[in-house]
Amino acid sequence: MSEPLLLAAAFGSILLATTTLVALMTYAASVTDRGVRQAVETASLTVTSTTVTSSVRANDYARIDTMVRDEIDRGYASVPHRVVSGAKSDSYAMPGQEGRERPDLTRFATYDDLQEHADLVAGAWPSESAASTGTGDGATVKAALSEPAAEAMRVAAGGAFEVVGRLDGRTVKVEVTGVFRLRASDRDRWAGDELLRDGTQVGDYTTYGPLVVPAKTFLGRFATGVSASWMAVPDLGGLTREDLRPLAASVTGIAGALKGGCTGCTVSTGLPGMLTQLDRAALVARSTMLIPVLQLLVLAAYALTLTARLLTDHRRMEIALLRSRGAGSVRLAALAGGEALLVALPCAIAAPYLAPLLLALIGGSGTPLWQAPGVATFAVAVGVALACAVLLALPAVRGARRTYVEEQGARGRGERQGLIQRAGADLALLVVAALAIWQLQRYGAPVTETTSGDLGIDPLIVTGPALALLCGGLLGLRLVPLISRLLERVTARRPGFAAAVGVRQVSRRSARYSGPALLLTMAVAIGALSLATTATWRQSQDDQARHLSGADLRVTAAQGDTADGYASLPGVTSIMPVHRVRAAMGGGDVDLVAADAAKLPEVMLMRPDLSDLPLATLAARLVPNGPALPVVVTDDLAKERTLTVGTSPVPIEVVGTVRAMPGTPAGSSAVLADLSALRTAGKVPAAATEWWLAVSGDDTSAAAAALAKRDTDVIEIGALTRQLRDDPLAGGLRGALLLGFVAALAFAVLGFLVNAAVSARERRSEFALLGALGVGFRQMLGLLAVEQSFVIALSLVAGVLLAVIVAMAVVPSIVLTGQATAVTPSVMLDIPWPGIAALGLAVAAVLVVVVYGLARSLHRRGPGGVLRSGEDR
Repeated sequence: MSEPLLLAAAFGSILLATTTLVALMTYAASVTDRGVRQAVETASLTVTSTTVTSSVRANDYARIDTMVRDEIDRGYASVPHRVVSGAKSDSYAMPGQEGRERPDLTRFATYDDLQEHADLVAGAWPSESAASTGTGDGATVKAALSEPAAEAMRVAAGGAFEVVGRLDGRTVKVEVTGVFRLRASDRDRWAGDELLRDGTQVGDYTTYGPLVVPAKTFLGRFATGVSASWMAVPDLGGLTREDLRPLAASVTGIAGALKGGCTGCTVSTGLPGMLTQLDRAALVARSTMLIPVLQLLVLAAYALTLTARLLTDHRRMEIALLRSRGAGSVRLAALAGGEALLVALPCAIAAPYLAPLLLALIGGSGTPLWQAPGVATFAVAVGVALACAVLLALPAVRGARRTYVEEQGARGRGERQGLIQRAGADLALLVVAALAIWQLQRYGAPVTETTSGDLGIDPLIVTGPALALLCGGLLGLRLVPLISRLLERVTARRPGFAAAVGVRQVSRRSARYSGPALLLTMAVAIGALSLATTATWRQSQDDQARHLSGADLRVTAAQGDTADGYASLPGVTSIMPVHRVRAAMGGGDVDLVAADAAKLPEVMLMRPDLSDLPLATLAARLVPNGPALPVVVTDDLAKERTLTVGTSPVPIEVVGTVRAMPGTPAGSSAVLADLSALRTAGKVPAAATEWWLAVSGDDTSAAAAALAKRDTDVIEIGALTRQLRDDPLAGGLRGALLLGFVAALAFAVLGFLVNAAVSARERRSEFALLGALGVGFRQMLGLLAVEQSFVIALSLVAGVLLAVIVAMAVVPSIVLTGQATAVTPSVMLDIPWPGIAALGLAVAAVLVVVVYGLARSLHRRGPGGVLRSGEDR
């Protein structure tokens, strides 16, 4: 019987829809939470910390110290944190230089956490008991020096010397008790302290040091209007997305709170900006993952509506008889609703427990195989199940208004178009979808600013791709009657039973075939769109990694480096020295990259569309042929004619432009020049600060492993690509697409199977009569194959075309960075035609097997029993 099959199909559709949507919601939440956690855990201390600086004296240091620490504690109250402080004295002339007009200088300093981030190379740390706290000129101050400072000052542990204050002329005797080395792993802690980090600071004066002394010694002898700093070091590991904006507002309030009691205090922090950007990125990632969710919702709704319509068609004579015998619309609606709830509610209970299993099966979700569902999960499951129950009951409620006579009259009529096409709703949906996609392209994400100034998900934008798929499929249905009539004319003139009868059946009742055709079209479109989005996303990550790296390997130059030192690395085919520096141009700072122009085509990785000229042509134009320095610049600098390197203005000639410069951060203004030409025109040494290496093949791991043994910074294109691909916020869409892809194919196969089986069973008497007239199995199979091949072929072609059109309009706008910003270089659509062809063949093969199975089932039944049953009369 058809009814049990239809009820089983309805149960399967609701269970699949509920489980998949709960899984997608769980996945979106887990991905954004994991993305937030990874972002804050890997953020540098220079971004997450807050630094307060102020000029202090010995008599007010305690008050300012207490105030700053209290306000920092209030600002970071929601997260664990600690406050570390430090201070630097005024300048002191180096030994024997106190009489010079521009002597070399040194400073005294104190840091309360230095010993946690440094290792002694020689001697010992100066202790409070051993350090002088006196104020007389005869008292000796015991201090420690960093290794670079000790080398620059030519002082060792145990050495002693005298320095003279630049302001007060006081002589201070210093004994160096120890030499330390800062740990490379803690370099972020000293990012703003060039003197401590490098041992030397060059400006108007050359300063060495600092001479690190204990806190009591510093306050007792050097706290005379000096610069003190306090740094908040937070532990953001337990931060959730809901905490981002409140913490950003709280940290921002530190500056305002300090204004009243500390007018000289200056607050600098990048944390509020990072948290705000991260909150936007999480919102954009979640809203982008809603796109496949809504596509699946539309597909699930239509699949369930199709099943409900088949169930209603099967029962319509029964319902009409009940209606004629006095059953009212309310009672019939209650019966239909009760049956729908009996089918849907078990799905609402089972889905939260099946969703983690589904996520684990597709992989990449990071969720355990089993976890106790929460209240929110059950709320989503119940909501989806109730919506499915409404869709299941709605056709029966609408059909309850017809009488028995009306049903008998309508039963034999075949409609060529459905209600939606006749009402023109597909054309209205096309307008709405076009508006939504236009807004998506304009805003770059399904997120817009609300009336209150916050960011929110725009429902119109996020539904745009789903609406586009739906209205595209509906517009394709308008072709079903036209194509079927055309084929009917062609087959009518040719001999052949299966083709003529099959096409005639489709032409006479095209509306019956429109349902599965639309379902298959949308499923194939969702599958092909998922493949295109995934391929585009992967290609974009590769492009971003190549652009950020600029070369296969980029190595920070060390003192004494030569090209010969890198020539022996595994796979290295070319080596290029590069001098990178910040320069001034056009009223702002730019990244100046000076490289060996002869090596550029071999080493630099530049996507061809970033410039109107090939890289080899740009490199050839960098060779100087006049007084001006030839340069290639980003588009925003095309009209500039002067480049300032340090304090030296250099006349330039722009010989080419690029939309973005490889090896520089996204969105930065940059200049590319020949290294030897820069040395000549700029009259600067321009020593190599980096080495760019080209590696044969695509494997840089061996060379990177060899470089890891050296104490140098390395940017490897392979590691950078993996880092970009592993970003949960950037890659979350890929997992959602995979889940939606699998569910879409399941809906398509289930819907096609049910529709084909029910259609064949309703026509059993027709097939039995054909069998009695001598129609064999091959002819029976050919008849079903012609009918269903029409649906399959039309759906595959329409689905792929629809996916390509929607991909061209949507995909470049939803592939973003992990920070929810536009990708550099811009996204290029990648249509994986082999994968799409394999998808079409796989779907067609499954559906052909279904048709063959139905034909075998119908052929096994003898005509006698069917013809006597009268079931189809």
